Amino acid sequence: MTLNTGIGLALILAAVLILLASDISYTAQQIKRFQSKRLRSKLSKLPVLRWFKRRRRFRADLTEIRDFAINLQLATSLEETLSGALLETAEQFANRGVFGQRLKRQVESKLSISPEEVIRGLAEDFESEELKAMLSRLEMARDGGASSVEALRVSVEDIEEEIRAKIERDIQRAPVMLTIPMVAGVFFAALVLIIYPLVVRLLATFTRYP
Repeated sequence: MTLNTGIGLALILAAVLILLASDISYTAQQIKRFQSKRLRSKLSKLPVLRWFKRRRRFRADLTEIRDFAINLQLATSLEETLSGALLETAEQFANRGVFGQRLKRQVESKLSISPEEVIRGLAEDFESEELKAMLSRLEMARDGGASSVEALRVSVEDIEEEIRAKIERDIQRAPVMLTIPMVAGVFFAALVLIIYPLVVRLLATFTRYP
């Protein structure tokens, strides 16, 4: 009886320990999850991370912004409203990468407020000075009762001028960028020509006196 009682108590104790272990494991997991969430929450409030999130913006090429402005100009010159022009352009730019995606998102969320708000949203998304200038001209045209066609025409001309200036800067910088590796190659070749005879003489000296 004593042996059976001992075995029974041991089995009961083992079962209790198993239950406690599972409870402890579950509790530990819950505590770990809570601590992880709390840590992420604290990290997200750090000034550096908040600044990084604010600074994280999309990128758009000047040619994409120019094409966007040209589409708006053509649509408005055909007696289309700026809102209608934005809708048409959003459909045409649907497969134009990040710019098309952000344009569609801005049209869906802000066109009901005003077409200018759509362009403002794009300017903020891409931190584009060209889009900000376009927005300023469109707002001036709206407030002055003028057509948006002229504002868009001036914007297109300014963007094209900026593209030409960028190409000219790249052309002027190209010789310098090509010269650096050429100079490095010539210097390395000259260095090899200078060092090679010295190495040969040194090896000859070592082989002569074993």
